[in-house]
Amino acid sequence: MTSVVPMTERLSPAAIIFAVVGAGIHLVMGFFVAFSGLLAPLWGVAVLVAAWLGLTVWGIRRWRQGPRITMGLPLLMVAFWFVFLTFGDLVLGWTA
Repeated sequence: MTSVVPMTERLSPAAIIFAVVGAGIHLVMGFFVAFSGLLAPLWGVAVLVAAWLGLTVWGIRRWRQGPRITMGLPLLMVAFWFVFLTFGDLVLGWTA
């Protein structure tokens, strides 16, 4: 069980910029995830939305310990989105 330790140090302006830019890009990625229904069936979109929401919650919980982690969230989501939709197209026969 992890406990939340209150942060006594202030975040640097660069760390705040990393967090805001990463969260903004992740929000834009949510747009692509939401409209993946044009390429994937409903259950596939549900998997993508669940992954996006999971990364969002994880990023919110972790941003105070390491604000730069939020810059990696969109990269993880883009990679998962691309691999998942490509797998669906090549193996499962999803078509637009």
